[in-house]
Amino acid sequence: MENQNRNSNNSKPKGNFQPKNNQNKTQTPRVKKVHVPSTANVAQEGQQKRPERRRRVSIDKNLEIVVVSNVIGRFFYENNRMAQIIDLHHIGDEEYVTVGDLRTILNSSRKTLEGFDLLITEVVDGSQELEDVLVFLGLDRRYDEFFSLTGSTDGIAKTSDLKSFLINTPIPKFEKIMKTIDPKLRSKIIESAVVLFKLKQFGDYNKMQIIESYVSDELFDDAKDTEVDSDIYI
Repeated sequence: MENQNRNSNNSKPKGNFQPKNNQNKTQTPRVKKVHVPSTANVAQEGQQKRPERRRRVSIDKNLEIVVVSNVIGRFFYENNRMAQIIDLHHIGDEEYVTVGDLRTILNSSRKTLEGFDLLITEVVDGSQELEDVLVFLGLDRRYDEFFSLTGSTDGIAKTSDLKSFLINTPIPKFEKIMKTIDPKLRSKIIESAVVLFKLKQFGDYNKMQIIESYVSDELFDDAKDTEVDSDIYI
């Protein structure tokens, strides 16, 4: 711009001097070109900012689902609006429940499903997809977050996922995920970390420091003083 102004000043005629052959010429003003993004690009950017919402489908309340205990020790759930009692003694134990039962659990104890004490793992009837059931129950975003811990792509939640996240995740990623995830899932991770620490299967000092920043500075020191039942495992 500075060179342009200097050239413009040097080209000005002095006195009444008029340059030859330019007396009748009119200069066309320069119009600054403005880049306007195409409609396609705008639409594409809009799609990136607004992820497409999954379509909710109708699910039969009698559809059977396989659920798995993700509790260290015994999982027990009883509700007078359910025909059955869910009584699972070890992590990994399975039970069959209906979609109607899962709705009942959500209405009375959301933490059980949103906090992943009970994992929804399989649809017995092959006419429905597991993802459809999760969308119907409003749990699809929760499970997306759960799957993101290990980068799982098979769409099946496993009891070993939390252990894998605690042990295998690089520290910078671990710290970021712990900061941004839902508090219910964070609590579940912390619970698993304490048990793994007692079992001498987890002892990363940096990750322990990150975990303790959300609860108590003496969480793992206290864990040293407690015993682990002989049948506890992950």
